[in-house]
Amino acid sequence: MRIRLLMIGMLLCIHPFNTNAVTLKAAMDAAVEKHPMLTISKMQIDGAQGELQEQGSYAYNPELSVEPQRRKLNGGGTSHDYYVTLSQGVELGGKQKYRELSAQAAVEAAKLESDNMYQQVSFNAARALVGLYFSKRELVWRNQQTRTLLQLHKAVTRQMELGEANQLDVNLSQASLTQAINAESQANREHAMNVSRYVIAVGAGGDIENIQPELPKLLVGWQPLSDPVEIAMNSRPDIAAKRQRLAQYSAQADLADANRIPDVTVGLMAGREAGDKLVSLGFTMPIPVLNSHSGAYRAALSQASAYKTELEWFEQRVKLEVQEAKFSHTTAMQALLAISKAQGKNSSSDSIDLAKAAFDAGELNIEALVVHINQILESRINSAAILKQGWLARIRLAEVLGHPEYILQGTQE
Repeated sequence: MRIRLLMIGMLLCIHPFNTNAVTLKAAMDAAVEKHPMLTISKMQIDGAQGELQEQGSYAYNPELSVEPQRRKLNGGGTSHDYYVTLSQGVELGGKQKYRELSAQAAVEAAKLESDNMYQQVSFNAARALVGLYFSKRELVWRNQQTRTLLQLHKAVTRQMELGEANQLDVNLSQASLTQAINAESQANREHAMNVSRYVIAVGAGGDIENIQPELPKLLVGWQPLSDPVEIAMNSRPDIAAKRQRLAQYSAQADLADANRIPDVTVGLMAGREAGDKLVSLGFTMPIPVLNSHSGAYRAALSQASAYKTELEWFEQRVKLEVQEAKFSHTTAMQALLAISKAQGKNSSSDSIDLAKAAFDAGELNIEALVVHINQILESRINSAAILKQGWLARIRLAEVLGHPEYILQGTQE
């Protein structure tokens, strides 16, 4: 009777896990407010804007040359002469336009890459919080399992000393306890890694060991309102950024083509020589004989063509990613719906009550009781794993569609 009362108390202490702390939205907001990678992306935008300012300026500054001269005349005496030359380089072939187009495309690409970084930070924070939430739940359940089986092992050992149990019962309880200790150790390691992942994902510092993550209810019927492929192709900032990079490389190819046209330098000279005033206008143009810059044009054109092919391949991969993510999301939601229906008919609390009633009635021995304890806890862990996969599928679908807000759409507090 004493061992039955002890088992009843242990079964009643196995309760569902409840949390009340950091929400998913709060974690995502915190990440985009202070993550160091976003600070870096802002610096990159500033650098691109500086380059645009540089490339928007005229390529050549005017040059002023002053040459004083003192010379002896053949007829005797000296002449104090001087020459002042003002020269200005003139770009031909539209080089300045192409430089500005390239720099402007680089600025737009940097902004879009920053937007993509914001999204990735949000998605990573969401995944990290989900991982932390479920690893914390499993750790609590594994702790309960270890404590329960430890008390059972002690009780069975005492019963054997009193002649009410045998060595087989002790061996069984000891083996079950060993398995539980190993599972708890693994859960501890996984939770510690998830804590580190959360710190990195949110960009937080300090001790967050006691954080209590909180998730809303995931509604299984949610779907994007329009065609997912169309949403992704029109919404993802990484695709738009790559298109701007292609525009940048195309402008650089045009610039390399224009560089094959030599620029002109115009010079105006005024001076005094032997008492005579001099004024001249000159033009200087290099002759592209030894270096026509055809190699640079070929290299730039090849780079633009290669990036165009890369963009096309990337867009094809995105379409495949969307299809895969949509299928995974649908499958995960179906599994959630199935487990919800199964739990509605036969919940864990009912299983505990049934196990207690059967043990009280003498229908379960110690071996069967151990099996029921493990099954109840493993059922909770497996149900949590299905729910976790549902959350990860929702996050992945939102990620490939380029809409972080989709993570919280279709949820209920």
